[in-house]
Amino acid sequence: MPGGNVGADHAIFEQGASAGNVGNEKLVEQKKANPVALLLSSAMMLRHLQFPSFADRLETAVKRVISEGKCRTKDLGGSSTTQEIVDAVIAALE
Repeated sequence: MPGGNVGADHAIFEQGASAGNVGNEKLVEQKKANPVALLLSSAMMLRHLQFPSFADRLETAVKRVISEGKCRTKDLGGSSTTQEIVDAVIAALE
């Protein structure tokens, strides 16, 4: 789950602790952690920084990769690595 904490002077965007990757060293070591929450948090940050078109592009690319179903991490029923997901999202950017 993407998340953000926004204050009067500062903001931080990160994946939520319930994402399943946090503290799971085995997934990280195997390079099978799902990066989607972090990517969507990045889109939230872009929107906060007033770059909505870049945020839209990133969100659309993430949704496209997930909906195509060719590249999914284990928690989504696939066997893709973290890097394979990131590479697919980069390729899907318009």
